[in-house]
Amino acid sequence: MHKNYRNELKYYINHIDHIKLLDRMKGIFVEDTHSKDRGYLVRSLYFDNKSNNSYYHKIAGVSDRQKYRIRIYDLNPSPIKLEIKSKRQTYIHKQSVTIAQDQARRLIEGDYRFLAQHDHRTARLVLAKFSQDSFHPAVIIDYFRQAYVYPESGLRVTFDRCLGKNETSFSHFFQSGLDLNPVIDSKRIIMEIKFSQPIPLWIKKILQVGSFESCAISKYTLSRYIEG
Repeated sequence: MHKNYRNELKYYINHIDHIKLLDRMKGIFVEDTHSKDRGYLVRSLYFDNKSNNSYYHKIAGVSDRQKYRIRIYDLNPSPIKLEIKSKRQTYIHKQSVTIAQDQARRLIEGDYRFLAQHDHRTARLVLAKFSQDSFHPAVIIDYFRQAYVYPESGLRVTFDRCLGKNETSFSHFFQSGLDLNPVIDSKRIIMEIKFSQPIPLWIKKILQVGSFESCAISKYTLSRYIEG
């Protein structure tokens, strides 16, 4: 596996499983500094082209595909991450660059010319892609996340709940009180295990990997509604 790539396992679990796993992980996994016990809000705005390729490539299981998004945490306008999330076979690669709030607003409005003045590789890749095939805001996605790390290998475990979406109010991306529609049942939590090295068997047992059914969960495709 390339050092810049990682693998991901995703599961739906319930609240009881969540509590049990947190108890088993104590003393072994370290809570992410952003979690603050209760977790933190992740808000992302995804872009897609006029053919909705990011959506349809995921639905079709295309092995090499990309998603483009801007992301903030706890509604804080700094940092704002402009990201490309790529899938190569079974591996995930994420590239990101920090942009300013006014630049994020320009992206949402369809003006990405400022990226030409940015010397970061990710900015240049986004500019090339967006210029080649007009991209537009597709959906805003919110959820609360708890994140934990196993320091020895950097293995990361996240628990995401209260997944909601908004497909129209893109100009309100930075505002609180955004009108959101639920995406999954409130009893469900998404657990993700992210790793770049093989997971030791004893860690798998702690995380009860064999007890849950692995799912190809995509918050983006779950949150889109495309007629036809």
